[in-house]
Amino acid sequence: MYATDFEYDGKCLSDYGMMICRFDSPGLETLSSGADISFQTIKSIGSDKLKMCGCKYEETYTATFGICLNPSLNPDNGSYPYLSPNRISALQRWLCRKDGYHPFKLLQEDFRDIYWNAAFNCKQIELNGETTGLELTMYTDSPYAYLAAEDITYSLTPGDSFTLFDLSDETGFLYPTVTIVCGNTNSSCSDNCGKIILQNSMDSKRKTILTNLQNNEIITLDGENKLISSNFSRTDLANSFNYCFPRIFNRIEEGIDIRENVFTLLDTENAIPCHITFRYAPIIKTGL
Repeated sequence: MYATDFEYDGKCLSDYGMMICRFDSPGLETLSSGADISFQTIKSIGSDKLKMCGCKYEETYTATFGICLNPSLNPDNGSYPYLSPNRISALQRWLCRKDGYHPFKLLQEDFRDIYWNAAFNCKQIELNGETTGLELTMYTDSPYAYLAAEDITYSLTPGDSFTLFDLSDETGFLYPTVTIVCGNTNSSCSDNCGKIILQNSMDSKRKTILTNLQNNEIITLDGENKLISSNFSRTDLANSFNYCFPRIFNRIEEGIDIRENVFTLLDTENAIPCHITFRYAPIIKTGL
């Protein structure tokens, strides 16, 4: 890491006249990069070979670094490197909070599209009886970072397909947030009989099924939190969904990287056109 500035919950460290620094001697260091996995193995009787029976990430990502006054942003301080109580108070109010995780990203060219969901603890660094900086310990909600989330929108009529490439470093699947804007229902049925069935080629045993849809209804599927909502007031919404939230996959088969998810809006009775927006943040395995 060579950045001197970062952004946290929409504010920059430089807004407080501070910069990233180190308080110990320079040298080599070993960093976690979101790839610390614990493997569970077993050995068959009479065999010397281990077989993998499971694996998991051992812990979420953490990092420790310092912050101090940026001389170029504090010309009136001269050679006085210490932090005032008011500045310490403002920094700790911003960084050390109990209201959950917030987006953190380094303001460094190759990190600008990467973020962590982070929370902080801090300790004051004392020199000659005064505070010369803060040591920050960053705690995150996962073992890895994320690419900035994107909204990808497709306009579909029944029978149409679209392709979405999973950019994640982690194999497996992610649940995106999916927003569906329903088009006109078939003229041969009532205004609330529209149906949407969405299927992913990488997840062919599952189908996302929504029924009793109305003209211009907006359905939101929050796959991560397993929630469904509508812009219309509906008492039957829970019974109009099969609770198969769309998933985005990538995997490796025989050394081949497979990332292509082909979603199809199936052409069935009472199927309706729609606009579908996928929003997801690909997993990135990197450290500070």
